[in-house]
Amino acid sequence: MKTGMVYLKPAEIADLAGLPEDEVREYLHTYPDLFRGRSIGPVRLYAPAAVETVKRLAEEAAGGGEQRPVVVAVAPAGDGDEGESEPSPVTLAYLEARDLKGQVARQALEIEGLRAELDRQRRELAAEIAALEARLAAGEKKSSLVAEWVDYFDYEIGQLKRPFFERLSGKKS
Repeated sequence: MKTGMVYLKPAEIADLAGLPEDEVREYLHTYPDLFRGRSIGPVRLYAPAAVETVKRLAEEAAGGGEQRPVVVAVAPAGDGDEGESEPSPVTLAYLEARDLKGQVARQALEIEGLRAELDRQRRELAAEIAALEARLAAGEKKSSLVAEWVDYFDYEIGQLKRPFFERLSGKKS
């Protein structure tokens, strides 16, 4: 899944670390040198290694009652990827799920668009079929009228083809 450096928001770090978001934000604010990340406008994003760092900070804080400087074996913050450790499997799974969630949302929108297009095409086809059926009914009505006239003229021609005396006497053949 390595398509470039992936960054996490503080809320995502809190979810992955299993800690309250306020506590995570406090660690991020108190120990900014321990967290590698970058800013996009007013939003600060952190490297996936921040999850493990926050977990260690929480363990250190839970272990000691007094407020003392926390020593965590983390490289100082920087913007480069050098020395970047591979995120934990849980973090990788979370990042993959986040990417899949976005992909599923895009596909759901695409499917909804396709459904709307299909419904529009169905309505157009139904209207076209109704128009064709109306034209067919009108054509059938005309053809039945023409058939009646053809039958009438066939009868009249048949009458004219009879011998002259039969026609005068009114005998039907």
